[in-house]
Amino acid sequence: MRRKSLASMILAILLSISLVGGEAGAADAPDTASGAIGGDIAKMYRVNHTLTLNLKGSTATLDGKALQSDKPIIKNGRVYITLRTLWLSGAAASVAWNSKKREALIAMKPEVKEWSTELGFRVGSDQLWLNGEPLGYTKIPAPFLSGGRVYIPIQALSQMGVTASTAQGQTTLRWSDKIVELKQPSWTTDQDTATFSLLYETTMFAPQVMVSMGAGVGGGGTGLLKEENISMDGRVYKRMEYTIGVRPGVNLLQVYSPSGAVNDFTVYREPNDAKPAEIRLTDDGMQYLSVTAPTSGYVEAKAGEAIPVSGALLRDNPSFDKLTLTLEKYEPSGRGLAHQIYVKAGSVEVAIKDGKFAGSIAANDGPGYYLLSIISPKYIPYTETGPGSTKWAEMVVKVEE
Repeated sequence: MRRKSLASMILAILLSISLVGGEAGAADAPDTASGAIGGDIAKMYRVNHTLTLNLKGSTATLDGKALQSDKPIIKNGRVYITLRTLWLSGAAASVAWNSKKREALIAMKPEVKEWSTELGFRVGSDQLWLNGEPLGYTKIPAPFLSGGRVYIPIQALSQMGVTASTAQGQTTLRWSDKIVELKQPSWTTDQDTATFSLLYETTMFAPQVMVSMGAGVGGGGTGLLKEENISMDGRVYKRMEYTIGVRPGVNLLQVYSPSGAVNDFTVYREPNDAKPAEIRLTDDGMQYLSVTAPTSGYVEAKAGEAIPVSGALLRDNPSFDKLTLTLEKYEPSGRGLAHQIYVKAGSVEVAIKDGKFAGSIAANDGPGYYLLSIISPKYIPYTETGPGSTKWAEMVVKVEE
C-alpha cells in the first residue's frame, strides 16, 4: 500500500506553515532578509443580503431598499419566484432561457456559491439539470410557465447558496457575498519563504493558503492564529499568520476559506546569489535520487535549448528501468478555487543504466516560467491500476527568447 499520498509528500516541501513569533507590523514593504511582509495582505468578510417579497403583490425590498419585482406564486403549497426576480436580486451571475428545452439556466456569482456551475430548471421536471443531464440526487417542485414568465421553486435555491423562508405573508431570501479584499496583491522577495498575515471575519471558517504543485495538482494549509476580537468596519476579525515556501520566479497563490471566499495573490522570488535555490526533493526523492545536473533549483535557458538532467539512484531496485522528465508552463487562466495555473508542456523518458541516468528536455512553448520535474519509475503499488509513478524532484526553469 502507498505510505503517503503524492499531495502530502510534495506539500511538506512546498507549503510550510510555520509557527512564527511576533505580531504583524505596520510596514508595507517585504523584509528581504526574512521574506516577511509587514501588515495584513488581505481582509476576508461577508456582505449579507436580504430580499423580502410580498406574497400579495409585486412590492419587494432588497437590503431595505424598494425593488420592483414579479409577484411570487403559491402552487400546491409551494412558493415560486420568477427567473427575473432572481436576476434582479444580484445574486446570479447569469440567467438564460432555452426555449427549445424549456429550460432556465442559472449560474450564481462565485462570491455567493463556491464552485458555481450553471444549473438547469426545466418546465415540468422535478430534477435539477447539469450539462444536459439530470442530477438525480434531489427532487424539486416542478418549475412552470405563467404569463410569459418562468417560475422556479424557492426550495431549490438552497442548492445555489440562498436560504428561503416564508412567514406572515412574506417570502425572505438570504445569501452573502464572501469577499477577499486584497491589500497587497503582489510583492517580491529573494528568500525561499514568504511570511504574511491576513484578517478574516469571525463568522467565517479559518482561511487556507493554496499552492499549485503543477498542472491540475495543488494543496493547502492553515496558518497560526495570532490575534482575536479585532473590531473594524463594523465587523469582528481574527488574524492568521502564514509562512509559505516559494519557488524561484513567480508564485501564484490563493487565499481560500471553506466558507466560499477565494482570491489570488502573487509572490515573486528573485534569484539570490548568496543563497541559490535548491532542487526540491520529495520524501521519496530524498530516499532514491541524487541529482548532479542541474546543480541548482533555478535554471535559465533559451527557448528550444536542451536542458541537461542527470544523476544517480541512491537505492537499487530491479524494477527501476527509466525516469520521466516533464515540463509544465506557468500559464494561469480562469478564476476561482483551483483554476488553471500550469499547463503540461512536454515530457521525455530517460533510461536508467547501472544506477545512473542522463538526458535532456527542451522548452518549446515559448518564453516564461516552467516546472521541470523528475518522475520516478513505476514502482508504487496501486490496487486499481497497478504500479504507478510519483514526483521525485522539481526545478524551476526561466525560458527566454
